[in-house]
Formats: sequence, structure tokens, C-alpha cells
Amino acid sequence: SRRSLPHRSAERHFDSSGGMDAYDSDQPLFCDDTGEALNEAARKLVLSALAKDKRAEVEGDGKTLGAVLSSIPVVDCAIGTWKYVQVQLTHPDEPDTFVLVVRSYNHCSYHAENYQELMRRLRRDAKTKGCVGRVIGGGRIRFDKGAGVCEVYGYSKTFGRTPGCNEKTADIIRKACPEFKKVSWSDSGY
Repeated sequence: SRRSLPHRSAERHFDSSGGMDAYDSDQPLFCDDTGEALNEAARKLVLSALAKDKRAEVEGDGKTLGAVLSSIPVVDCAIGTWKYVQVQLTHPDEPDTFVLVVRSYNHCSYHAENYQELMRRLRRDAKTKGCVGRVIGGGRIRFDKGAGVCEVYGYSKTFGRTPGCNEKTADIIRKACPEFKKVSWSDSGY
């Protein structure tokens, strides 16, 4: 039996008879309480985003990035408190190299939507069009450029807990945003 859809603030979809059939929608739908993928579009998005081994070594191999990967900003976070994802990006023209990026967008309600928006933006740019992304993990981020403060915490219900993800995200932000006075992290909270 189908369980009822939890509250979702996105546009509702209707079947040909005029009735709502969000489970069959092309719009990915996630449970507000659990982060669970509620339809096939959401399941496909999560599977496409997952790193093959989320606990794989992500420190990099010391190789110099090529023109494509080095052109991608490492940190792009919306001001305020939002869900974020850490994504490992590769490109076929730059074999055996990758870059870790951190993304949070103020219009994305779910971690998978942040990944989807990142990949959409990369595909629109001719230079970064062939990039492949794999989610390492995610959580929440409070990003305050004005105060020079960033706090990384929690986890993604959709992608699960990834040990070390918040700590690594804080390190990435410290390096990419040296103007920040305080960058802290915790695995606590949601």
C-alpha cells in the first residue's frame, strides 16, 4: 500500500484525470521527515549522486588540476543556514584528478537538490559540461560572510552519515575563504 505523501512545499503534479499523482512525477520528491526518496525521479537522483564508496580516500592524489577542474569555485554557499553537499568532481579530459567542492543553494530544500543544481550549472557552462559529480556527504551549514563565521554540522538523511565529511568541509572552506575568522564543525545535530 502507498503511504500518503508528507508535506512538500514544491509544485504539485496532477495525472491526466486531474488527480494528484506525485509518486509518478518527473519532479524528485523527498520526505520532509526522513529524507527518503518518495518517487522514481528522486531514487534516480540519489543513485546518480552517490559516491561509489563514500568512505573512500578523498584527500586528493597531489596531481595538479587541469584547466577544467581548476576553473570551478571550490565553495559556493548561500548566506544563511541551509543544507549543503560535499561533491567530488572529475572530468574525462583530466584523468586521475578530482576536486572536492561544497555547495548550498537557498532555493534547495533537500541535499539531493543541491547536487542537482550544481550539476545543472556545470552542464550549462561549455567549459565544465563533461564533469561527473559524486556526493561524498552533506549536512547543514551556517554561512555568514559579513561576520566571517561558518558553522558546519549535522548530516544528510538522504545520503546518510559520512564520517569526516563535516570536518573536511570545514577545512575546504578555511582554505577557500581565508577571510573567515571562524570556521567550526560538528557531527552533532541535524
